[in-house]
Amino acid sequence: MERDPQDRDSIQSSLRYLTHGVYVLATRRGRETSGMTAAWVTQVSERPPCLAVSVREDRYTHDHILQSATFALSVLREDQVDVATHFGDASGEYADKFLGIPYGLTPNGSPHLLDCLAYLDCRVLDTMRAGDHTVIVGEVTAGERLAEDHPLFYDPSEYEGALN
Repeated sequence: MERDPQDRDSIQSSLRYLTHGVYVLATRRGRETSGMTAAWVTQVSERPPCLAVSVREDRYTHDHILQSATFALSVLREDQVDVATHFGDASGEYADKFLGIPYGLTPNGSPHLLDCLAYLDCRVLDTMRAGDHTVIVGEVTAGERLAEDHPLFYDPSEYEGALN
């Protein structure tokens, strides 16, 4: 049986071949930290350096980022699938995901993991609705490489709906 190239399953199975890194996207609103696992991240400008992150509108961290107007992206190592799963499993509305996780604060005040490859500190410049997600564009205002290793790449079979 031949598949229809317009078929949703065909499209989804083809999209699985796009490569993505895996990150912890985090912000702080007042004293409350909020973080989630994200894979739909890309650099969109060199001057100034800017990133775009895509966040589903029903994610708890979504509104925190929009209200704080800042976020940090922690770049995970290839051996940190457990960290990605931790930040992707439960909603920050019901659990403090940073409890027991070593983290620091960026110059803009967003939390970043201390045990990761690098972090990027961003100030929100713009947003755009894209289906059930919001694309948030942030100017990178600070960053630091914390380790030298290989980054974690997204494998859809490891996360079953827990990202973005």
